[in-house]
Amino acid sequence: MLNKRGAFELSIGTLVVLVIGLTMLILGIVLVTNIFGGATDSVDTINEKVKNEITTLFSDASKDVIVRLGSGNTARVKAGSESFGIAIGAKTKDGSSTDRDRLKYKLTLDSTTSNNCVRLLGQSRAEGLFITSLNTENNFDEFDGSNAFAIVQLKIPDGTAECTQKVFVDVKDSKTNENVGGSFFIIDIISGGFFG
Repeated sequence: MLNKRGAFELSIGTLVVLVIGLTMLILGIVLVTNIFGGATDSVDTINEKVKNEITTLFSDASKDVIVRLGSGNTARVKAGSESFGIAIGAKTKDGSSTDRDRLKYKLTLDSTTSNNCVRLLGQSRAEGLFITSLNTENNFDEFDGSNAFAIVQLKIPDGTAECTQKVFVDVKDSKTNENVGGSFFIIDIISGGFFG
């Protein structure tokens, strides 16, 4: 009888250790995934917080064109991302009010660097990663006073090779026919693996 009770206590102790161990393993995997996956902010909508952040960047950086990606202007995007957005903003040079049609932005892929997506995937496949039109003047999505805001949308299909691509953002004022300014951002496509 004593042996049966010891075996029963041992099996309960083993189950408790297994449950705790599995819980710690799952929490560890979630933590590592969040650490590696949280390297970049994807913006789906331009909300007040994003607008305020871009407006603050205008006053801090004294620039007329802002990309909201931090100091490196780099977005790490997993292959297989159905929707990824990068917030950009621009303001009129003279501080006068704008509307949806006044400020226009144009996106152009840099093809001068040797190891980029254009060279690895080809021009048409690299351009196909962008939902937002390239090489044309696009209207901004929203405006407020002298500031205009937009989201550059990308869709990276599963199986896309790892590569890096610099994208130029040039803004023009259609009312004065002047260039407002330019900036850039870098897309770093990473594998869609578990820890990618």
